Amino acid sequence: MLLGLLMLPLLVGSCATIAGVDESGPSPKAEQLSPYDEFVKGQPNVDLRVAGGCYIWRDGNLWHVRIAKKPETPQTISAIGPVITGKIHVRDAFIADLNRQSLGPLNDLRYRRNNISFRVQLPNNNLDNSIPGFDFLVKPTGIEYCVTFNILVDGNKMPGIIHLGSFMHIPDELPLKICLHSFD
Repeated sequence: MLLGLLMLPLLVGSCATIAGVDESGPSPKAEQLSPYDEFVKGQPNVDLRVAGGCYIWRDGNLWHVRIAKKPETPQTISAIGPVITGKIHVRDAFIADLNRQSLGPLNDLRYRRNNISFRVQLPNNNLDNSIPGFDFLVKPTGIEYCVTFNILVDGNKMPGIIHLGSFMHIPDELPLKICLHSFD
């Protein structure tokens, strides 16, 4: 009986080693959840038209999306530029409010409780210098929520046009999933 009690810690320890328990760092789930959460803070502090692209940032739970066209020299003959389409999905939250910003008649923006879909067609000659986009307010329903952005340019994934937050970080791939603590 005494020998059995002495062998129990060895047996449990060896099972943990065989099962592959790794105590050297955080769980894979924690690493996968929020790779970009810190990058989306704050509005870019440059003229968005200089580089062009899709700019995403947040102030608290208010998210901003702006789509800017880089000025072309010389101007192309076609009056219609690229088409940016996208879907945004929120998990463990709902979209409480959505406000259009300089979206013209060629653009489409729709939302439901957990989803936004948009289509922005950029003119080649942006005469009024407006930057189309929208703002949406997220109301979390738990301690953490996630926002997933899937944005396409003329039907293609181009993560290089996405700029996040005040430092304009470019994500590695799309779709882009950002998870945050509700109290951030």
